[in-house]
Amino acid sequence: MGTLGLKDTGKPESSETGVSLGSLAELTGFPIDYIKRELLLDSEKDLSVEELRERVLAYLNSAAV
Repeated sequence: MGTLGLKDTGKPESSETGVSLGSLAELTGFPIDYIKRELLLDSEKDLSVEELRERVLAYLNSAAV
């Protein structure tokens, strides 16, 4: 099942898989500096999928009204 143009590969995401800020910026259309600021990141190192999920969830919880 594809959602928002994403392809379902049928494979579960591994927490070992790294997500680079460059690819995240390219996919979302947000500048790297904005992503770093909003997700409270200090460097441009790759994030694990699990760490990215935790950061995004914390951001969404803090932005909820």
